[in-house]
Amino acid sequence: MDIQCAGKTDIGLVREANEDSFRLLPHKNLYIVCDGMGGHSAGEVASATACDIIVRLYDQGFERLLQDDHLRLPRLFPPSTDVLTKAVRIANHWIYHLASSDSSMSGMGTTIVAAAIEEDIITILHVGDSRVYRYNDGILERLTIDHSWAAEIEQAEHVSAEEARRMVNRNVITRALGVRETAEIDVAIRKIVSGDTYILCSDGLCGLVKDDDIRRVIAGGHGDVETIAGQLIELANNRGGTDNVSVIAVKTTGEIEPSTLTEMATVTVDPEPPEFFPIEEEWVTGRDNPSGATPPNGKKSGSRLFRVTAAVAIVILLAFLFYMVFKG
Repeated sequence: MDIQCAGKTDIGLVREANEDSFRLLPHKNLYIVCDGMGGHSAGEVASATACDIIVRLYDQGFERLLQDDHLRLPRLFPPSTDVLTKAVRIANHWIYHLASSDSSMSGMGTTIVAAAIEEDIITILHVGDSRVYRYNDGILERLTIDHSWAAEIEQAEHVSAEEARRMVNRNVITRALGVRETAEIDVAIRKIVSGDTYILCSDGLCGLVKDDDIRRVIAGGHGDVETIAGQLIELANNRGGTDNVSVIAVKTTGEIEPSTLTEMATVTVDPEPPEFFPIEEEWVTGRDNPSGATPPNGKKSGSRLFRVTAAVAIVILLAFLFYMVFKG
């Protein structure tokens, strides 16, 4: 299977700053779009922090994070799904930690959509109202459901998306990274079909451009991911450009070797318990092999071993001093 990808972001025509962030990690087949929110530059900080943490953990800590039983997920996932979900949890907790520690960052958060390809599957993970689409053979399919008031009313009241947006403010989202100490994360796994084009985007695109127009742009791009991403952003600006807009286009071609990995309908991963928080913070602060997880070479972290050895030495020293005092 051959994979091509391209990503673009634009401030739009109204906003004074771009609070969107995106990352491409082609050698690990990881793609992320985040749409930040918050006063001053806080939204920009939140979206960039989420992207940077997730990319670093997925790229440099994949095997160790996969094997870290201290952060075990409530269900069994393929490796790419497992590590991506843990990394998003860690990013969420760290953004919340930053916002709680600095009043200028209070209330900041970010949406996220992320896609990770492993063998013949693609993991789709999202929190908020950024979206992932799949296009193939003239058909556009939305792979995510917005976490917003409008989407909830659309589903509960069985009304159209247009009617739901008229009933409530479409910009009010019900989930985001960093606004609470834990986050509910939606995860799905799909089999990849040769010729699939995946679009990851912030609501600066899907909030202004209808799905059918997105489909026409992808069809007209003839598989050129740079052209597709650029034209979608241009179209959003032509429709008013009232928000920052970010787009990643991923195209799969060639023969796809079947694997034993299976599809999974969207599930919501329950928030982690509080005892995970110190371990998650260790992963961000960059200590070697946090939480004492055994790396591939089977050796424990030197930093943790040093701390344990030092603690034992202190206990022995105190016991000796007490002995000498009472003996005297």
